[in-house]
Amino acid sequence: MALLCILVFAGCSALAQEINGGGGSQEEKASAMRARADNVPENDWVEVFRLDPKVDPGCLSIDTSCLRLSARWSVAHKVSLESAANRFGMTSGTGGPALGRYVGCIRTGTGGTSRESLCIEESPEGSDSYEITIQMERD
Repeated sequence: MALLCILVFAGCSALAQEINGGGGSQEEKASAMRARADNVPENDWVEVFRLDPKVDPGCLSIDTSCLRLSARWSVAHKVSLESAANRFGMTSGTGGPALGRYVGCIRTGTGGTSRESLCIEESPEGSDSYEITIQMERD
C-alpha cells in the first residue's frame, strides 16, 4: 500500500511538471525572470515598484500564470524603447511601436499563459520624467 501511494505521488508530480511545460523548476524560472528584470535599468534609473515572483509548487498552469514579476523605474530623461527592449531581451518587431520611439509599449505572448510587456510613459510629474514598466507572466 505504501509503495502504491509513493507511485501515485510520483505520477502526480510528473503530471504537474508536464502540465507546467517542463523547462525547469519554478525556482529556476523565477530566478531567470529576476535576472532579466535586473538587466533592464541603467545606473540613473530609480526603482519605484517591484514585485518579484513567488514560487507556488502547487500551481498548475492550465489556465493561470504561476509566476509573475512587475517592476517600474523612474528616470529624468528620454529612454529609447528599442534600447530598453533589447536589454529586456525583447525585439521591437513583436507588436510594438516603430523604432526610435521613446514612449509606447512592446508586448509578447506565447499563446498560453506566458506573456511579457515593456512600457515607457511620460511621468505624471512631467518635466521630462519617464516611467519604465515591465511585466512578466510565466506558466
